[in-house]
Amino acid sequence: MRCTSPFSGFKWLNYFLAPTAHSGTADIICFGLTGVSIVRNSFDVQKREALQSFAYNASWRVDRHVRLLADTTGDKRLDIVGFGDPGVWVSRNNGDNTFGPPKLVIRDFAYEAGGWLVARHPRFMADIRNTGRADIVGFADSGVFVSLNNGDGTFAPSKLGLGNFRYSGGWRAEKHLRFLADFIGNGSLDIIGFGNQDVYVAYNNGDGTFQPAKEVLTFFCYDQGWRIAEHPRFVVDMTGDGKPDLVGFADDGVYVAFNNGDATFRGPCRVSDEFCRNKGGWVAQKHPRIIADLTGNGCGDIVGFGDAGVYVAINNGYGTF
Repeated sequence: MRCTSPFSGFKWLNYFLAPTAHSGTADIICFGLTGVSIVRNSFDVQKREALQSFAYNASWRVDRHVRLLADTTGDKRLDIVGFGDPGVWVSRNNGDNTFGPPKLVIRDFAYEAGGWLVARHPRFMADIRNTGRADIVGFADSGVFVSLNNGDGTFAPSKLGLGNFRYSGGWRAEKHLRFLADFIGNGSLDIIGFGNQDVYVAYNNGDGTFQPAKEVLTFFCYDQGWRIAEHPRFVVDMTGDGKPDLVGFADDGVYVAFNNGDATFRGPCRVSDEFCRNKGGWVAQKHPRIIADLTGNGCGDIVGFGDAGVYVAINNGYGTF
C-alpha cells in the first residue's frame, strides 16, 4: 500500500517513526534544515514545525550529533534528545505539537564531553530499569556506559554497566548493530548485538548493569553477508506477545527470527519478498525501511520510503503481511 507523501520537495536530514501524541500509532518526526517537524498519523496528513532547534542551521550535524526521541519525564510523551558538542540536551514535549527550549542535562556522551563519535560510539535513550523514564546508554571504547535518570529531568554521572560490545573488543559501528530490548518480559531492557558470526544478548541485572553476553542465534550477522549499509535489521515485536523478534531486510526479502520467550529464537523465516533489492530495487542508500506499529495492535508493520512515496505492509497479527 502506498501512502500520500508530504515530503516532496524537502531535504530531510534525519527522521524517525514514533508516537509523539498518542501511544500505539506512529508519527513521522523529521530533523530538517531549519527545525524539527512532525507528520501526524492520520488520513489527512499535515506537516507541522514543532521546534526551531536541533537543526542543520543551528549547527547540528548527522555525522557528529545523535538525535533521538524518548520519554525522559514519565508523562508518556516523547521528548527530543540531542547529543551535542558539550553534552546531552533535552526539549520536553508540551503535548500540543510543540516542545520546550533545549536544556543541557549532562556533560557527557558528547563530541566535546568524552570524545564520543557517531562513527564509533552508538548511543541510546532507553528505560532500562522499568521506571517509565529513559536512561542514557552509550557504547564506548571500553564498554557500555549508563547514566540513570534521576526522575527530575537530570541524570546521574555515567558508570560502566558492561565491559562488552566495546570498540576495543572489535565491535564496530559500521559492521555490528546493537539494540536494547526486553527479551524475557521482566520489564528491564537487555542488550543485543549483531556480531561477526553470532547474535549476542546480555541480560539486564535491573540496576543499570548487565550480565556477560551469550550467543543466541547464528544469522543476520556480518560473516553471513549482512551489511549495515545494505541490510536494515530491527528488534521489534512482530506477533503482539510482548517479546521482541529479530527482523532483517535481505536481498531477497524480509526475514524474521521469532522469540521463543526465553531469549532464544526460532530459525529465521522469510515473511515477505517485498522491500528488497531483488524485487523493486530497494537499496539502503535511497530507501529507508522501518518497522513500526501503525494500527495499535501491538504488532510491527513494515514502512518503506520508496522512489514514488511511502509504502506500508500491514502485519496480519502473527508475523506475516
